[in-house]
Amino acid sequence: MGPRYHFRLNGPTSTKMETVESMRSEGFDIGLHKTIPEAAYLPVVEQTVTREGIPVLADRFAAEAVMQGAHLYSPGGKNCQGLRSGMKATVQDQNGVPVGSGIARQGETAILNYHQGIAVETLSSRFRLPPLRESRWYESGLIHLQSLPSMVACHVLDPMPEDVIVDLNCSPAGKMSHLCQLTSNKARVIGFDRNTRKTEKAREHLERLHCKNYQLIAHDSRYAHLDYTLRADKVLVDPPCTGLGVTPRLSVDTTMANVENLASYQKQFMRAATALVKKGGTIVYSVCTITREECDDVVRFAEDQLGLIETEARPIVGNGYLDSKPLSQRFDPELDGAGYFIARFIRP
Repeated sequence: MGPRYHFRLNGPTSTKMETVESMRSEGFDIGLHKTIPEAAYLPVVEQTVTREGIPVLADRFAAEAVMQGAHLYSPGGKNCQGLRSGMKATVQDQNGVPVGSGIARQGETAILNYHQGIAVETLSSRFRLPPLRESRWYESGLIHLQSLPSMVACHVLDPMPEDVIVDLNCSPAGKMSHLCQLTSNKARVIGFDRNTRKTEKAREHLERLHCKNYQLIAHDSRYAHLDYTLRADKVLVDPPCTGLGVTPRLSVDTTMANVENLASYQKQFMRAATALVKKGGTIVYSVCTITREECDDVVRFAEDQLGLIETEARPIVGNGYLDSKPLSQRFDPELDGAGYFIARFIRP
């Protein structure tokens, strides 16, 4: 995990600063990014997790969340033999690596049979961070847990209040809600995702973050240009990817076949975006991964096959692409704490 854990401040400038002061008054060491004004961060301190009490086995995704200070919720618990409410517990991944420790809030029977609520309240984690998702600032929509590169991608799109904006892969609405915020809820923001489960998840966050003037459509957005008569000023393409830039990770099981299949999938979304955007309109492509096939090769496809013109992905926060035409930007997991790729195009 990188040295900083970023999250987004929501609301007008005065509200953002009130949130920062409120969090600081309660002991949070909040910093603010110098380029992205709504990006706040907490310092990350790595520490050793001491094994205490009953071992509780968690699935990989739940274990990765606990590693960053989140509580363990019952659906993520897989084995907790002998656990009773009130006992000390150590959460570990499926390889036995301890990721956090705390106090059980449910016993074995409730965790494995009912799959609801907090199973273990995390008091100590490998990366010392507070459980912001359980905070009053999160619940009231004053903050959203969003990575710095994800916020940068929204700024690269340069959304304006008069724009029609399409987000082709909107769930869980981190970027979509950010676009609403950046345009003061005045742009028309349309979000697609492939089923109602995903669009309803997006709606939960959009409502919590007080977003307005948005529309959600459950549809395979690879075919949105065939089934909807939209003409967008700007299109955001943030498609499914291998996620190899996401940190921290406890394990990776990605294969080369996954990379190749997802790269082909991503190009289909770019083709739809090209058909949806107006002439002179903007497309931003972003993925939280680092492979050539999903990053550089998609850029070449967009230029050679779709006729798009790549332009500089400003503001530059990550590193420029290392060739004779440094237009896209890349976040390096070693240098920046996360891997990410952003490219910006104009349809001529």
